[in-house]
Amino acid sequence: MKKMKLLSMSMAVSALILAGCGSGGASDRTEVSLLIGKEEIAKELDETVLKYNQSQETYTVKIIPLAGQNATEKLTSLYASKNAPVMVNAGVYTELAQWEDKFLDLGDLPLVKGIDEQYLKAGQVNGKQLGIPTTIEAFGFLYNKDVLAEATGGSFEPSRVATRSDLADLMKKIATLDNKKALEISPMDWSLGAHFTNLLFTNQSDDANKRQDFMNQMMEGKVNLNQNETYTNWVATFDLMKEYNVAKAAPLSADYDSATLALANGDTGLWFMGNWAYPQLKEANPEAKIGILPVPMSDEAGGYGNSQISIGVPQTWVVDGSQSSEAEQAGAKDFLNWMYEDEVGQDYYVNKLGFIPISSHNKVEPKDELSKDVLAYLQKEESLEWMNAHYPATAFPAMGASLQKYLDDKIDSKELAEEFEDYWKTSGK
Repeated sequence: MKKMKLLSMSMAVSALILAGCGSGGASDRTEVSLLIGKEEIAKELDETVLKYNQSQETYTVKIIPLAGQNATEKLTSLYASKNAPVMVNAGVYTELAQWEDKFLDLGDLPLVKGIDEQYLKAGQVNGKQLGIPTTIEAFGFLYNKDVLAEATGGSFEPSRVATRSDLADLMKKIATLDNKKALEISPMDWSLGAHFTNLLFTNQSDDANKRQDFMNQMMEGKVNLNQNETYTNWVATFDLMKEYNVAKAAPLSADYDSATLALANGDTGLWFMGNWAYPQLKEANPEAKIGILPVPMSDEAGGYGNSQISIGVPQTWVVDGSQSSEAEQAGAKDFLNWMYEDEVGQDYYVNKLGFIPISSHNKVEPKDELSKDVLAYLQKEESLEWMNAHYPATAFPAMGASLQKYLDDKIDSKELAEEFEDYWKTSGK
């Protein structure tokens, strides 16, 4: 998902790629265009691509920035202009399905054998492996470990935040510290509309079939959210977050870059965000110790969703099969195999891109504490499904816009529910 304004830096590094391609000239190589959908790793991906380009003399991967559009918008315009990228950092499930006739089946790639079926499913459409999962990601409350230790007398343990009341107590303690703020809410539509709404859908039940039934009932217009207990709890948690929000006076003015700096430097204790932000947090303050907490949805001790974080496959790599040449397709496959199978590529995948290894073939273990925390939740089976991965492409912008209005006190919780219901029973099908 689009996170930081790194395009100028990305383009600057990209300019070095052709210059650093080794002894072979650019004209001797097959150019493989790559449309990225994760701008928060733009700089790191540029460096990874540069390393790949220097490692061989057959292909040159060249990144196409989004330039202010989201990936779906950009891809649509490029296909329409007969200038489709060879490779795309695309979505999952429903988003892939709309491009089924455009993308290659990548099921024969060697790297596929190292990825567990539960993750491969994110890139499967009608029995074809259209997408290769990029990694697994998690979101919840990122927290500065030093700030929370100070707020709790040096003995903070994540298990202490097991209910909404626990969360309220923690934020109150942080807010009483000198020059510290409790929480940052980033108001981008993808953060609110995809990630925070995921908690509404995934917390409906601990049964996957019932969660899907709820989404289907939303599409059929059969849900009254104002009478839905999970919705009531979900709003109550968001209201608590609004109360302690750093930008409470002007909530839509908050930006990603400032939130990154504030958490990394210990000016705020909590940030609703995901582990994809770690490369920027590390760059802002290499000494920062960052962890991740669940977002409690109720005051019920042991209640479902109170001790789990949302973990899933955020995006997939896909290869165009309709407008690109066989040589270009071969280059895209070679780049993917390099990242997942080559020793150097694996190192860049983990230590440069900050990805949590999704393949059993990757023996490079994450070194940062945040990735280790995510893996610990995964190993304890304390994870929530990414129901947002099943959203139609228009869902997160639509629900995000509604949540922005609620965050800014332009609508109340009843009106928010009505806007969600209206979207799902009309455009959400």
